[in-house]
This record gives sequence, C-alpha cells and structure tokens, in this order.
Amino acid sequence: MPYIFPGSSSLAIAPTPPLPPAIISDKLAEAEADEPLPATYAANRIRLLAQSPRRLFLYWEFKQDPFETLRRAFRLQADRYRLAVKLIDLETGGEILHYASPIRSHWFDVQQDRSYRADVGFHAQGRAFIRLLSSAVTRTPRATVSRRADSGPEFQVSAEEFARVLDDSGYVSDALEVSLEAADVATSNRTTRRVAREFAGADLPLMSAEELAEMRGLLASLALGVNRLDLQSALSERLARWLGEISAAVDSARLIEILRDALGIEMEQTGFGIQNLEAMRRAARFVVGASEINLPLKPFHLWMPSMSGARMK
Repeated sequence: MPYIFPGSSSLAIAPTPPLPPAIISDKLAEAEADEPLPATYAANRIRLLAQSPRRLFLYWEFKQDPFETLRRAFRLQADRYRLAVKLIDLETGGEILHYASPIRSHWFDVQQDRSYRADVGFHAQGRAFIRLLSSAVTRTPRATVSRRADSGPEFQVSAEEFARVLDDSGYVSDALEVSLEAADVATSNRTTRRVAREFAGADLPLMSAEELAEMRGLLASLALGVNRLDLQSALSERLARWLGEISAAVDSARLIEILRDALGIEMEQTGFGIQNLEAMRRAARFVVGASEINLPLKPFHLWMPSMSGARMK
C-alpha cells in the first residue's frame, strides 16, 4: 500500500458542503403594496399629537367594527351615517367636522397656544353626533421665542448681536422679529404698532403681548414677500381679520421702506436665480408645513444699527 504524505497532490480533499440558505422573514417585503389595513386592532385607541404650533395629527384604532354596532342599533337608518372626526377648541368652544379618512388619521390646521380635543364618531345630516372615541386634551406650543431668559452672564447678548447672528445664519425673518422686539422694548411696544399703522393706514386694535409677538412675525413674513393667502390660515382670529381688512394695502416693497425708516435697517437682496422665490418663502419661518424644514437660505441680508431708542419714536 503506497504511503501518501500530507500535502501530496495525490491526496484528494472533499470540498466543504455549502451552508443551507438563511431563512429571513421580512414582513414588509412579503406585504403587497395594496394590502389593506387591518379592520380592527387589539384595543380602542385615539391619539391627538402636536406636530408644530399650528398643526395637529390625529390617529385612531377600533377593537371592533363600529359599523356592525351601528347597523344593529339603527338598522335601515344606519346608511345615513358616516364616520367623522371632530376637533374642539376648548378655549373658544369652536368645532370643525371632517369625514374620516380610510387610513384612520387626519391632519388639522390649528392656532398656536390653544387647547384642543378630538372626537371620532358617526355623523348624519340633521342628527346628533354619535361619539365613539375621545382623545386627551392637547395644547399647541407658542409660535414665538420663550419670554424666559437665562440670567447667567455667559448667556447675556444684546438684541443687536442676536439679530446679527440670526441674519448671518440665514434666518432673516427671525432677525427682523428680534429687531422689532428690541425696538418695542425701547419704546413700550410703540414701534410695531407704528409700523403696522403706517403699513395698513389705520391704528391697530388693542392686542395682548402674544398677539404683538405674532404681529412682528407677520410683518417680517410680509416684508419677505410671503403670500398673504398662505399666512391667513395660520394666524389667530384677530390678526387674520386684520390682514383680510388691509389686503388691498399689502405691498412688501413699501413695508421694507417703512421698516427701514422705523428701525434704521438696510436690506440687501441676494441673487438666487430661479430658486429665489423658494428661498424667500423658506427664509420666513412663519410658514412651515407639516414636513418642511426651515433651511437657512438667504434671499436678503440685513444691515442693522444699534438698537437704541433714539430712532424709534
């Protein structure tokens, strides 16, 4: 019998058998694009969530099919009812009603700094609303910078310096608001009222501190050329009515001149070519939708003097 030493080419080594293919269960890959949502879930659930100061998101789930219960209770009259969502403003008592989406969710345009509750139920013309689910109360945040400030010396910065930082970062709308706010501090809120009066041709009605802060944001957005109709739905009731009354007087170029005179600022428009309108829209953070991000584009550059009260009468 011949001896075959290790390493000899005459030694045949059997190949390693391949490993069995791994079985990976990908539920999303297995699901078809048109696969329907489940008709029912493990429990009844409804959630009202604040996405931004002016947007609320509602979603809901049913443990049992509510239409089966409706048909047992109302029989032939059940066909008159449709599933609907109702949003209640708890501060004004106002209600808005929408027919429910098959995807069991809904976006609401709302007001800042308000408390809301949402109901899901059945609605029929001329009949009382039948409530099935009711959400917890949700309060939208303010659309303005907090009035609380850190008193530590390392955080102390003048309004002029803060406005310059905002402008250099591309947030021109915020820089304009801060400049107006600094002027209001120096003049007991007379500057914003003066700018609005000259722009509208009439005195402003009495406003709260929150409404004046909202007015500063509105004036900054109008100065940057944001369309009045895009702003209308996002405003509080008083400011929306004011903007509607002065619609014929809205002129961004004239408003910039009024701001120049009141604040001593200079606004230099920068070139964005075909993207300029989009840059102007994004620079005004007053209008931010559900999926938009306020990118720091710069259609304008501000030159701001000292925020002393000497110029603001």
